[in-house]
Amino acid sequence: MSDCGCDKAQANIYELLRGELCSEESAPIREHLDSCPNCRDEETVCISLTDVVRRACEEERENCAPADLRDAILRGLNA
Repeated sequence: MSDCGCDKAQANIYELLRGELCSEESAPIREHLDSCPNCRDEETVCISLTDVVRRACEEERENCAPADLRDAILRGLNA
């Protein structure tokens, strides 16, 4: 078992959810999430937040939001 700990798991949850980690990086985080209820709760919050932001961005595109507003949101997500 190579449990990475709460700090590392929570610091990398978004990268994990976006599929930005290789299998060597993601395996210990997934292992930790499987055994830590607090970090699973944090993962659930991150999943919900990501979904809300994705839907908001889609609605913005559908309503033809100004390009500068869309760009500002995307910059905020990348920050």
